Order: sequence, then C-alpha cells, then structure tokens
Amino acid sequence: MKYRGSELAVGQINRLRSDGDNLILAESPDVVDAANQEFYARFPYPWPPMSFPRLEDPNFETVMLNQSIGDFNHATIPADAKIWIAGCGANQAVYTALRFPKATIVGSDLSPTSLETTARNANTLGIQNLTLRQESLNDVTYCEEFDYIVNTGVITIMPVPEKPLSNMARALRANGVLELMVYNRFHRTFTTAFQKAVRTITRHNGRASSYEEEFAVAKAIAATEPMASSHHMWPFRNSHDSKFTDALIQPVELSYTVESLNTLVVECGLELMLPCYDQFSQAVGALWTMRFSATELQEQFDALPDVIRWQVANLLLLEKSPMLWFFVRHRRESNDGRYEVRVREEFLNRKFVRATTNLRTYVRKARDLDYKPSPSSIPYPFKHKDALVRKVIDRADGHLSMRQILNELGVDITSHKAVTDVRVQTTTSHCPYLLSRIASPSN
Repeated sequence: MKYRGSELAVGQINRLRSDGDNLILAESPDVVDAANQEFYARFPYPWPPMSFPRLEDPNFETVMLNQSIGDFNHATIPADAKIWIAGCGANQAVYTALRFPKATIVGSDLSPTSLETTARNANTLGIQNLTLRQESLNDVTYCEEFDYIVNTGVITIMPVPEKPLSNMARALRANGVLELMVYNRFHRTFTTAFQKAVRTITRHNGRASSYEEEFAVAKAIAATEPMASSHHMWPFRNSHDSKFTDALIQPVELSYTVESLNTLVVECGLELMLPCYDQFSQAVGALWTMRFSATELQEQFDALPDVIRWQVANLLLLEKSPMLWFFVRHRRESNDGRYEVRVREEFLNRKFVRATTNLRTYVRKARDLDYKPSPSSIPYPFKHKDALVRKVIDRADGHLSMRQILNELGVDITSHKAVTDVRVQTTTSHCPYLLSRIASPSN
C-alpha cells in the first residue's frame, strides 16, 4: 500500500483494520500524531532509568557498530558521524549521545514532555553533542543528512508507515545505515488484543474516551481473574505506569513479520542488511539461525537468501523468534541476497584481539532525577556467560584467524549457525568482546 496525501481514505482505513493490529483510532496520520502526542505527554516513555553508562574510550561504540553491520575495517560509520534518533522518547537520545561522544546527535520526538525529560537528563550529564527537535516523522524534510539513523518501535505506532520510513530513507546518506525495530507480530498477540479490548469497552459506538479512563479500565481488567494470574500479565505486574500504558493502551499499533517488514522496507527503496542483536533477544536466547536434525534440510535452509532464512525462522519459532530489529540500508541493485553469508566468511578470515575499555555509571538519586557519577570505573565488557564464547575470546590474540580458532575448538566452520552465532556474540555492539585487528578503539 502506497501513501498518498495527508489523509487516509475511508477505504484505506477499513483495509488497514485487522484482527492483528490496533487501528481503532487510525483516522489519518495527523490524527494519530495528535493522539500519540497527547498519550506520551500523559505517560512519558520510557521512565528515566536508574543509571546511564558511559565508556571511557570515545571510539569504542563506533568501532563495534561498524562490526555489527559487517564492516571489520571500521569505516562505514565515522567517529564524527551525524546521527538522528528518529522518535527519541525520553531516554534514547541521551544513551546515544553517551555512546558516540564524537558524533553530532539529533533527537526528534512529538512529545514535548519526552523532550523536556531528555533535555534535563542531558544537562545533568553534561552532554554537549545533542540537539533536540519537536517534529513529526511524517513531516520532516531531511535530505541525505545522516550517517546513522535509529528508529526503534516508532513506525510501528503509525498507521501509514511508508511515509515516515520514506522520509528516513531520504534523510540517510548514500552509505548510511538505519537501525530499525518494529513489533514482531508473534510477540504482540496478547498486548494488541488487550489494547483493542480496552478501546472497544471505552469507545463503543464512537463514544469519546480519555486516556485516563482507558488507563483505569486497563488497570481494572489487569487486576481481575483470570487475567490477574495469567502469565501474559507477568511482565506488567508492579511495573511503572509508563511501561504498563505503552504496552496495554497504546493508541495505535501495527505489528509485522519478516515478510511484511521486508515488503515495507523495499517499497521505501531500502533493504534489510543484518539482524541487530539486542538485549531482549539475548535474554531469552533468541537467534535468527536454526539447526535441523536432517542434513539435507539444513543444507536447503542454509542455501536460502538471507531474508528468506529469517522469514522461515520467524514462522517456525513464532513467539520465540527474536525481536524484529534490523540494520537497513539503501537498496542496491547488485545485492544478491547473501550479505550475511559474506559477512560470515569475512569473520572467519579475520584476526581479532580482545576489546577492552572502562565503564563509568551515572546513577540516579533515589528521590530526584539527578544523575551522579559512580566513584570509580570498572572494566568493560563483562565476562560472557557462554563457555564456548569465552574460549573463543581467550584465544583471540591477533595472530590466529577466527577460522583457526574455531577449528581448534572443534566448531564446525561449515555451519552457518555455528559461525554466525559466535560472530554476533563476540563482535557486535551488544556483545563487544572482540576487535578486528585492523584497528583499535584508541586509534
């Protein structure tokens, strides 16, 4: 579906509505923008964290970001990159400014309340590389301005995602990278159904309703058996109001599969590049690779193009599949759909050293929102929990290739799953243990 004009036609709205999405309020992009602005003014999300981390090596995160996108020469995203947090909420722009202290950061959001929280925290932390703008992703006019764009969970609350995503595509420089996260349809069955139930009660027959009323109804439902004891409610028991409301009375919500996300991305002149390994997927052991007991089936699966492999994993793993969190770039005519396979081979051929720096934490005082630095810094990254990964890290001395290391450890280097799982758990932003020998974070 292509976006045309500033309003959605009634026919388009009717086609958009489905049992899998919460689109009761999706009258037009402008109406949804207003609804989200009102919602996040009342329930800023996320709530300020208890701490913010800052690494002492100012280049560390840039190097690891490049490795995350398969660039072991650390050249795609420069240290002085221009970065746009497209829909920054209350915290994300601050995290990003701390991660990339040499970069220029722009944080955009519709909610003045979220931007005020961000500005206060940035000021407390002495952040100087962040500019905040109140603006809608439906209306921005940036053109080839950013090396790196972050958009996590934002277009998923917009009824016509083609418009903001096309705006981000236009804003991205030729070799730039977009980090994009949308809701995984197989993760959202309960929350989307709950949202629709609340809105069906409070807005039956076109009745007007406030978010305060919806919040009260949602809390009452959540406290009533059998809902109260349901495992679906477990993540929201005793949670902060911002988490509860963002999940359970979100004004508008679309969710995706790999197939539908890929279709959307391609329509906007982009392509899925690589999965972005995230803390939520790591916590439940969710990966995009799969191992089958039948050798012939495994070979058939591994021979599929990247996106099709991810699609099959999404379908088979269902709610146990990873977050739909991907690195995206401008579509390339030369792309053969096997980028992850080439990254795997590059990883095997590279030599690595241990990546090390120190971490200092800025901790929020119990009774206010000011952050103060911890008395001392600690070594980073922390010890990996997986025994095999620890052995890989220990053997990375800059002299042996990864192919040699894995062979010594008895890892099947012909297995896409075995090699890719080691790569994402050793050389990416979320698991920053190994550094390609071509450079070091201090260079």
